[in-house]
Amino acid sequence: MRAIVSVANREGLAELARELQSHEVAIYSTSGTLKALQAEGIPAVSIGDLTHFPEILGGRVKTLHPAILGGVLARRDIPADERDLQAHGIEPIGLVVVNLYPFAETIARPDTTLSEALEQVDIGGVTLVRAAAKNFPDVIVLVRPEDYAAVLQEWREQGEVSLETRRRLAAIAFQHTATYDTVIAEYLRTQGGDYFPEDLTLPLECIQRLRYGENPHQQAAFYRWADTTNHAKMPSVASAEVLHGKELSYNNLLDLDAALTSVMSFTAPTIAIIKHTNPCGLACSDTLADAYKRAHAGDPVSAFGGIIGSNRVIDEATAHEMSQLFYEAIIAPDYTPEALHTLGRKKNIRLLATHCPIEPKVVSTQALYSGRPEVRTVSGGLLMQTPDAMGERETEYSVITEREPTLEELTDLLFAWKVVRHVKSNAIVLAHKLMVLGVGAGQMNRVTSVQLAVEKANTRARGSVLASDAYFPFADGVETAAKAGVTAIIQPGGSIRDDEAIRMANRYAIAMIFTGKRHFRH
Repeated sequence: MRAIVSVANREGLAELARELQSHEVAIYSTSGTLKALQAEGIPAVSIGDLTHFPEILGGRVKTLHPAILGGVLARRDIPADERDLQAHGIEPIGLVVVNLYPFAETIARPDTTLSEALEQVDIGGVTLVRAAAKNFPDVIVLVRPEDYAAVLQEWREQGEVSLETRRRLAAIAFQHTATYDTVIAEYLRTQGGDYFPEDLTLPLECIQRLRYGENPHQQAAFYRWADTTNHAKMPSVASAEVLHGKELSYNNLLDLDAALTSVMSFTAPTIAIIKHTNPCGLACSDTLADAYKRAHAGDPVSAFGGIIGSNRVIDEATAHEMSQLFYEAIIAPDYTPEALHTLGRKKNIRLLATHCPIEPKVVSTQALYSGRPEVRTVSGGLLMQTPDAMGERETEYSVITEREPTLEELTDLLFAWKVVRHVKSNAIVLAHKLMVLGVGAGQMNRVTSVQLAVEKANTRARGSVLASDAYFPFADGVETAAKAGVTAIIQPGGSIRDDEAIRMANRYAIAMIFTGKRHFRH
């Protein structure tokens, strides 16, 4: 058997080539792979010995030749194909081991030029992979080093690679090239600011098959964007390292993402406690341990079994406080060794580290979070949008009541405004001294959300401020807040009944400001 071996990723190359030799496979390679094999003392032959034509254009043309593609594409059970091979002196090729130029890794570098990116667009490799995959009944195609061992084991044990395995490898190969092309198309498209093309494929790779989905009878898997453009630049659940604990569940991952995005809005030490993707507790403070205590005090009943997000490295003092209660998981930039030891005593808690800062980003660089739009499914299709990003710039607002907020009220209003965009609509947040006191989430009318937030805050509602993710359609929400002792409100405004809400606020001497920006989260 003859094999074409041309790989950019040389992991496992030497081991593969040595075993191929044991099966009496003749290896033909392009210049870079040939040198790597020869350096390992493995005999291999230049592609030029098949094509009788040198590599040209700086290596841009080397495998695009009938002597190679004919040997790959020829069907062994078609006499006409056999006659063509004999007529042109072409030998069949039964194995293609190819992976492609590192385009995604190249564009991940911030200083990469367009010219450098284009040089990493693989042409011959993609053609070889597709040709071998098309002819999988007669040709084995390998594009991933992680597949080498299993295929070689089957070959050793059975004396051949089964048709079913060849079919599976062909599917992997076609997906490999499809993802590769998608990353290139996306790069070229987004260079011009076009994020929503008429035809779209999404480059995704599976990083975990989950035990089940939202419920035990549902199957699920966890995918991340297949290119590496922003994995190291932006903190994310998909790129975080699991340092401790049992396998993450579908619901854990959703809550971890909510925890991460919630604390990412703040520069001061911040802790968020998430239940069912909503923050039930969130607080800022001078120290992380105190931020945790205040976040937990916001709703200690709901905090049990929650997910924690931290925008600072977890230290021993904070870990000690957290260890007093049961939590499902924590995500943070990192953990001190002492904190990891303290929290690691709990066998089941999952500890995730982003290994990069968790902090606000300016809106311009977060126009597409992690370089990607938000994607949600509906029956029969997908919805895509740019994220509801809030950068480091101060929120623009206008005071529309007779009384202006005090400096302390304004500070809490802007804090609550950052929190409320992470709460499911209809969303209401009560806060005081940079601490969430009560949350009303996901209700079908706004006044009920106000009532829930007030009920959670209880007597602490007196002297607090209120943030609403959208306007008050009626004045009843403002009146409910006023009767509970709320002293200031921040909301987008824009209702046809804004005047009624303003009059109600003035009646109770509440300071109210409009932002002109809504933060629905469905």
